[in-house]
Amino acid sequence: MSVEQIGKTLLPLPREERRQFADWFYQHENQIVEPHDGEIHPEVRAESERRFKEIEAHPELLEPWAATTARIRAHLHEKCCQKNRRR
Repeated sequence: MSVEQIGKTLLPLPREERRQFADWFYQHENQIVEPHDGEIHPEVRAESERRFKEIEAHPELLEPWAATTARIRAHLHEKCCQKNRRR
């Protein structure tokens, strides 16, 4: 079965069945996909190092986790309200 066929089979399923599949896939991921050998892709390593240097140079740009989650929640709430207003 191709990935495209799997997608065509999974996406029409009810939400709860898709959630159950996602849980199953997560639990069996190492059997489906070879676990990586611990090596980090050079591009990922370079990006991580770039971000770390930026944090060291500008710690004032960091945001506390509580503020981050509050900002995300406010954004999602606004999107939900916009969606409900259109109905």
